[in-house]
Amino acid sequence: MRYKVNVGDLQTGMYVTELDRPWVGTPFLFQGFLIESDEELEQLKAICVFVVIDEAQSKVAVGSVGKPAYDSTTSAQENAHELENSSARNTERPAQARANVQQNIGQLLASAKDGKEIDIKESQRIIARLVQQSVNHNLMMQMSNLRNRQDRDAGHSLNTAILAIAFGKHLGHSEDRLRLLGLGAILHDIGKTRTPREILNKPGKLTDEEFAVIKRHPDEGYEMLKASDNVPDEVLNMVRYHHERVDGSGYPNGLKGDEVSLSVGIISIADAYETLTTDNAYQPAFTPVEAMQRLRITGTDGFGKELMQDFMRFMGLYPVGSVVKLNSGDIAIVFSADQKTRMRPLVMLVRDSKGTEIRPHRLINLAVLPESKLSISGIVDPRKYAIDTATLFEKELGQ
Repeated sequence: MRYKVNVGDLQTGMYVTELDRPWVGTPFLFQGFLIESDEELEQLKAICVFVVIDEAQSKVAVGSVGKPAYDSTTSAQENAHELENSSARNTERPAQARANVQQNIGQLLASAKDGKEIDIKESQRIIARLVQQSVNHNLMMQMSNLRNRQDRDAGHSLNTAILAIAFGKHLGHSEDRLRLLGLGAILHDIGKTRTPREILNKPGKLTDEEFAVIKRHPDEGYEMLKASDNVPDEVLNMVRYHHERVDGSGYPNGLKGDEVSLSVGIISIADAYETLTTDNAYQPAFTPVEAMQRLRITGTDGFGKELMQDFMRFMGLYPVGSVVKLNSGDIAIVFSADQKTRMRPLVMLVRDSKGTEIRPHRLINLAVLPESKLSISGIVDPRKYAIDTATLFEKELGQ
């Protein structure tokens, strides 16, 4: 007997035979599995509304918490329709939700540039949606890889917010704290709406005079938001001090040590990582692994050793979006990685050992396979194989 069970009623020992969305894009290797851990329960809760449980293959009773999935009162067509509708909602969530949020941020920045009143309530609604997603680390990191090249400013603000919220969640921050972090991240560069575009988009090194103009944006953003009279003081400080560093090398005030709050540090490191992994006028994007190495080498003094180590643990050895080579010679993208399986993440195969594109792309959970059979042998540069990770994530997660 099969039962449709809401994810809130799931228990370990139940056998999942269907999801309310396609299996592709989920962290589950097999289409049908026994729930054996709290981690799997949390993953199901994060991506589904309900699932179908096969009681015959389960180790616990199911009937008391579910209703028959296919019986005389619920036709197969009705079940299929409900599965299709729910699947569409969930498949849209990472890519479409990101597109909607980025559009809202773009409108907010455009209003600021035109000198209009900044709608803080709309920003808070945006952040509330992101905080709800933060229960699923991998979903947040996948969203951060869905870069829209049409609006880089809004995309940068959104990605910084996603990273800051997810990192704050990793550090154990409350939802209230996460909402403040997210708001600070979305607004951190709002002062750049007053910076001339020819300076922001200049290829190559800035002159001292041009850099002096750039360095005004934290104070300008602070003054803009302070004038709106409804922004929390802590958020104002995040905007004003996100370029400060604990070794005193930052700006605008050259703060040191404990003068740089943890919230400011989180925004700062998220901002730096996002900038390094995005193409811009003065440098091409670094790979996730290259960006982490660069931050570790050049940023530890500025961000602080402890915070840098926390961020490295949060991102893992193979950050989501990294392109790796397997011991089979195949090329894959790291699709999701949990703290317990950071060495053996879920990967998406995109090229075979000869460099030929693999279609359809296959998801393989290395954590459930013997290491001798399949493992990561190294990091590769996606440009060498003409791999556009953002486009591939968009195709897999749905527009």
